[in-house]
Amino acid sequence: MKNNLIKYLSAGLGCILVLTSCDNGFEDLNKNPNAYVTPDVNSVFSLSEVYMNGQDYENHRANLIYASAMVQHLGSFAYSGDKYAYSTEWSGAFFGSTYSNGIKETSQLLATIPDTPENANKRSAVRIIKAYLFHRLTDLYGDVPYFDAGKGYTNVILKPKYDKQQDIYNDLLKELDESAQALDASKPFFTSSDLFYSGDVAKWKKFSYSLMLRLGMRLSKVDPAKAQLWVGKAIAGGVFQSNADNVILNHATGPDGVNRNPYTTPYLREDLQEGNGSTKLGKTFIDQLQNTSDPRLRIYARIESTGDNTPASQKGLPNGYTSGTITTHPSWTAAGIKAYSDPNTLTILRQDAPDIIMSYAEVQFLLAEAAVRGWDSGNAQTYYNNGVTAAMQMLTVYGNAVAPVSNVEVAAYLVANPFMTLGTTAAKLNQIGTQKWIALFFNGLEAFAEIRRTGYPIITPVNFPGNLTGGTMPRRLIYDETERVNNTANYNTAITQQGTDEFTTRVWWDKP
Repeated sequence: MKNNLIKYLSAGLGCILVLTSCDNGFEDLNKNPNAYVTPDVNSVFSLSEVYMNGQDYENHRANLIYASAMVQHLGSFAYSGDKYAYSTEWSGAFFGSTYSNGIKETSQLLATIPDTPENANKRSAVRIIKAYLFHRLTDLYGDVPYFDAGKGYTNVILKPKYDKQQDIYNDLLKELDESAQALDASKPFFTSSDLFYSGDVAKWKKFSYSLMLRLGMRLSKVDPAKAQLWVGKAIAGGVFQSNADNVILNHATGPDGVNRNPYTTPYLREDLQEGNGSTKLGKTFIDQLQNTSDPRLRIYARIESTGDNTPASQKGLPNGYTSGTITTHPSWTAAGIKAYSDPNTLTILRQDAPDIIMSYAEVQFLLAEAAVRGWDSGNAQTYYNNGVTAAMQMLTVYGNAVAPVSNVEVAAYLVANPFMTLGTTAAKLNQIGTQKWIALFFNGLEAFAEIRRTGYPIITPVNFPGNLTGGTMPRRLIYDETERVNNTANYNTAITQQGTDEFTTRVWWDKP
């Protein structure tokens, strides 16, 4: 079920034509009689921001069922993700919903807001949102409809072609660069309808350059020279400087069903079950935090059946087991599934828990990697320490029902887990990647992309009977099955140029 906020916002916009990548049988409709000719731009902009991290339908499937389980943030008896198994409905959910929601709204805005100097800020923010949406799509699936996408209404393109990921990335980086340069504090902008920054142009500029840093680093294996170029441009432009720059979407507990967090809503509804649910925090994740005495564990985890969030009491569910086979694992006790850790319902699993869409901590870890690679003159250890500190301190957004991580605890953690200044490049990248993986908890899509790109942290894949990868970590998700029927020719061209539509096919930037 979608978040009811979307229903209410959409009602204020009218029944705008769905600008999806597939035709849905609408070839004969050249005009939507129910669409507003001039939609409420402020409302559509807010809706675009809400759609950036998706809603509970696609989030539950792509982010939790697949990506978070694949990177072993979560473990589950029921999820396909940690079994490397295929579900038509789950694998394709993010594909279909992103086109019919976020891409539709941003395309509508760019078709509506006049391309004039006075509208530079508004159009730039929309372009940044659209770049964010598309990079998540292409990172998850590879080649996707891009240049023709969203033109079902404006140009009656109902069967868009798939574009190569390399071409998409080239354009995304261009879009971010042009948008950042066009942002101008002296010109009008969205204010109260801007759910992230309330119209702070300087912060939007930092967001654009920080996202450019993320995308530039994605090219580290496929095109190191170009990666270094874009990483340098992002740093020179000005990336996030503190947690005050984080892109955060706040949520509320009610009214009933309205504006609740799209991660937590389906988890609470389907997976918690007072501790009896089939999905838990993963053993790999819990073990990492326990072995390093990480103070974040009390904030992330709790034994729901007892309310115990003491770090020593936490127990992660191993990946690749069913309700029948888990009883053979050494961690199984008479307490059963209730003894394994759930996401903490007092903090990260609250119904009104905010979404951390992009953080200063992530930026610092990217800069640490850039310094290790020799792409930035900054000190890798300083960036690493800043990233760990920020990742711990940003958890205050989840409230104080659980004691926040103190400065003393941060300092003690860094002493006990210092950056390997004399280590090998591989050891340094592994350490940076591991901290980024922790900071991206509940952002499985980004963690999945980064593990595929860097290989870090090193995670032992599962080899569940009948899995579709031969016991290796998947490299992508499989397209929405409706594309095979509704956009057949373009779908076939895509798999011809990219490779078979399977979990094991690598996307363009994912090189061995």
